[in-house]
Formats: sequence, C-alpha cells, structure tokens
Amino acid sequence: MDLKAQTFTLEGVAASLLILLAVYTMFQSTVVIAPSWSDFANVQLKQLGYDILKVLDNPNGGNASLAGMIENCSSGYKAPDEFNSNLSRILESLNTFGRVDLIWVNGTEIEQITLYGFNRTPTPDAVRVSRFVVVPDLDNTECFGLTVPDTKVVEVRLTLWRT
Repeated sequence: MDLKAQTFTLEGVAASLLILLAVYTMFQSTVVIAPSWSDFANVQLKQLGYDILKVLDNPNGGNASLAGMIENCSSGYKAPDEFNSNLSRILESLNTFGRVDLIWVNGTEIEQITLYGFNRTPTPDAVRVSRFVVVPDLDNTECFGLTVPDTKVVEVRLTLWRT
C-alpha cells in the first residue's frame, strides 16, 4: 500500500471541502439581487432622468435652465425656446420621450401644469424623476397667476419612457 498516494487523496478531499465551505459561506453572507432586464432598463432610465434634471438645473443657464424656464414660461404653458431645444436634443439623443410637469403650492391649493411640447401620454413602463427648484421673487402671471412677486418652490417632474 502506498502511503504517499493516500496522503495526496486526503489533501485533495480536504481542499475541496475547504473550497465548498468558503463558497457556501460567501453566498450565505451576501444578498444577490438580479433584476430582470426590464427592471434594469428602468433603473438606467431613472438615473438618466436625474442626470438630465441636474444638467438643466444650471444657475448660469439663462432660459435653458430649470429656473429660467419657470421664470419665463409663457401663456399656454410654453417654455422658452432655448429650454425646449436643449431638452428635445437630449431626449432625441437618448431615444426617449419625455413629459414635464410643474407642481407648486398656490395658497392652500396644489397646482400642476404640463409644459406644451412635452405633454405626451407616457406608457405604463415610464419612470418619473423630480427636482425641486427655488425661484426667488417669481413674477410670472402667465403660468403661475402671480400678481405680486413671491418666492416659489416648484417641483419639476420629468417622466421618461422608451417605445
């Protein structure tokens, strides 16, 4: 009987048991969440939406920024052309469609409008992101019905979807 061969066999069995124990411990101690493909796309689209709003919330952006769009919204809830063209180009480059809603408090009422040009009906798998914009001394009678300049906090909701 060869004792050397038995030692190698016992070492192999011990090593395989040690590896199995390590793998078992690793999988028991971590939570593995594997989203389905549609969930992954929605998470990615939601992050893109947050990024779009962050880019558009530029204090030096003028009419192309969120604050500029709110301050210079015209009758019919039409945003300035600079804002419309920038957002349209971003959405086209991402092959997405978007809807922009503005929500604010007016006295005791919560009011909501949808911007002209970005008022399509989203699909059921659409994602929604939002950003709060503070506009000091807002004096916009056409969109917000303000007769006296007032500081407003406006929630800008961006709904995104792909077809």
